[in-house]
Amino acid sequence: MSLAALGVVFGDIGTSPLYTFHVALQQPISRGSDFPLGVASLIIWSLLAIVTLKYIVLVMKADYHGEGGIFSLLALLGGKGSLTRKTRLPLLTLLILFGAALLYGDGAITPAISVLSAVEGLQGVYSSMTPYILPLTALILFSLFAIQRLGTGRLGNIFGVIMLLWFITLGTLGAIQITHAPSVLQALNPYYAWKVIHQAGRTTIFLLSAVVLAITGVEALYADMGHFGRPAIARAWHLLVLPCLMLNYLGQAAFAWTHPEAWKTNVFFKLVPQGLPTLLLVFLATVATIIASQSLISGVFSLTAQARDLGFLPRFLVIHTNRLQRGQVYLPTINWILAASCLLLVFTFRSSTNLAAAYGLAVTGTMLITSIAFSTVVVRLWNYPFWVGASIMILLMSIELPFFLSSFSKFAHGGCFPLLIATCLVAVMVTWHRGRTLIRRKMLSTPCSLQGLADIMNVKPFPSPPGTDVIITFNPDPRYAAAHAFEWLRLNDSLRQQVLLLTPTGTAESHVDLKKRLEVIPLSPSLCHVIFYYGYMQEIDLPEILRLAAPQLPFKIAMEQTFFLLTKETIIEYRGKEMRRWQRALFAWLSRNMTYAPDYFFIPYSQIIDFTWIMKV
Repeated sequence: MSLAALGVVFGDIGTSPLYTFHVALQQPISRGSDFPLGVASLIIWSLLAIVTLKYIVLVMKADYHGEGGIFSLLALLGGKGSLTRKTRLPLLTLLILFGAALLYGDGAITPAISVLSAVEGLQGVYSSMTPYILPLTALILFSLFAIQRLGTGRLGNIFGVIMLLWFITLGTLGAIQITHAPSVLQALNPYYAWKVIHQAGRTTIFLLSAVVLAITGVEALYADMGHFGRPAIARAWHLLVLPCLMLNYLGQAAFAWTHPEAWKTNVFFKLVPQGLPTLLLVFLATVATIIASQSLISGVFSLTAQARDLGFLPRFLVIHTNRLQRGQVYLPTINWILAASCLLLVFTFRSSTNLAAAYGLAVTGTMLITSIAFSTVVVRLWNYPFWVGASIMILLMSIELPFFLSSFSKFAHGGCFPLLIATCLVAVMVTWHRGRTLIRRKMLSTPCSLQGLADIMNVKPFPSPPGTDVIITFNPDPRYAAAHAFEWLRLNDSLRQQVLLLTPTGTAESHVDLKKRLEVIPLSPSLCHVIFYYGYMQEIDLPEILRLAAPQLPFKIAMEQTFFLLTKETIIEYRGKEMRRWQRALFAWLSRNMTYAPDYFFIPYSQIIDFTWIMKV
């Protein structure tokens, strides 16, 4: 698992040495002869403070059924249960939604800039390749997204071996340079980090905007926790990734310290002799940067699945790819939306230099919001005193706020892009949540109950053709099932002789014994409510569920006379003030385009009856 985590979780943060130290040396700031030591010290202590202390030691302990990411913090704070009853979300919830949405922007930028920067390296070897840079980048990106269906577990095993070689190379190259200038180990003293900040003065903001590139993959590390688990990620970080990164940054500092004339070039590629070694390093770096895209892609998959479960996005197909790790998911729709976004960025910005301006702001913004949410979890969920949570928040924000402000300086040069994406996504999530909440409120305001439905089924004061109507609802509250039955009866003034209310309920287990996890609740001789539980790796075959439930039902089911009623709720008239006109239009569009249930319930299309519940709320 730790090897697989190398290929999925640490790709982004592991390729930062390619450009971070070089970009920091190019900043227009005051500097002394020991400037490389100060930069290396600042980078190393940023890794220790943010990645090790904040995420590995603290934040990754806050998981929701083994899953990480900022939405896990929202679920821990009670988002899954309590928010479904509120149309106006609390400020902290909106803040968490915005933090998650920022990562979507970063998820689109990271694959684009990683692959484009890698392919651009060919220009330095073969100048004739310049016209083919963008087409080749597009081909690689398309191939990368095409293999996502294999699952992060398989991809991690393939990518992990390559990243293991990459990290060993990083550490070895750095260690060799350290032997040439052992005094560079002084950079481990945080005094040098403070000294370079003091020397930079007001221009520190430019230095921090470069140093932040060393930690851009850290939020994806937390979001990907559900794919491999905290122990595997922590082992990989402590035993391999962190030591190799520290050695490489120290090695680059040693070379720059002893070769001041090299400050204007990319020091990383100076760590090997010119010629064939350089060409081999460029090739390995190209492969590593392509793999670096995987961490954000996997993180976006996890966040999207969590947002759906929390009720902030419509229902769509989520494919679980591992029996042991619930968080390993593949989302076909999101995968190709992300692919299209990356390709659009590549052909719009056309170079990694133009894309770099948008890099960093999304991650640092999410880091700040994660600190606030985690501090709240410490107080509300773990029951620590308020001063403990406040102290943690102040400590973390004192480290991260300067990085956020430095990244914000890029706003006018492309940094606005992730903010624009985040704003649009928050609008989508808030609209979907608000619309679904209004619909639930309307449904529950209807005078309906299972007992009332049972009484009507006993009398049947309406036409009752032979067969069984199966009404599917996803909420285990029986009032919702009764409400759908009453609405169908109101619209059609007819129900078949037998009615089965069917409620599928997902669990955190990979597989469950469907026969044992089946609740059959007879309500009358012709009415029954069935609740069944399924594992995240199991396919939901509703005809098979009916066959399993048949011995416990108060009536017999003939499959050829069984019809599945699927409801789509639509708001056509709204008298309140909680949804504006554009939100109603957006909600209607989202409702029309969510995944169709028969696509993953194995319901015969000839036995499906769709009906739309038109609501005035």
